[in-house]
Amino acid sequence: MRGLGVRGLGAVAVLALATLTLGGCGLFGFGGPPAEPETQDQRECRREAQSSPAMKLLDRQRMPMNTLNEDRIKQDERVIFNRAYRDCLRVRGLAMPGGVQAIQPR
Repeated sequence: MRGLGVRGLGAVAVLALATLTLGGCGLFGFGGPPAEPETQDQRECRREAQSSPAMKLLDRQRMPMNTLNEDRIKQDERVIFNRAYRDCLRVRGLAMPGGVQAIQPR
């Protein structure tokens, strides 16, 4: 039985290394389009949504060291923040950035 010589093994190693290197180029999210910079209205709406009465009420329900409560609070925060942010933008006559409605986790 004939095995690979040292030369054959080196070529296989170089080929495997090149394949892994090139295959990993898209793994880390590089190369996507740059995000559009936030406008002044968007920054103000973000601040307004973060300090909305619904967010303050939700913050009062927070129980540290209770992971079930923390998970529920995080999910509710996303929903309440997005709703308040979207409402603020709508009042100012602006469209939600991105153009696609956010997916709601179940």
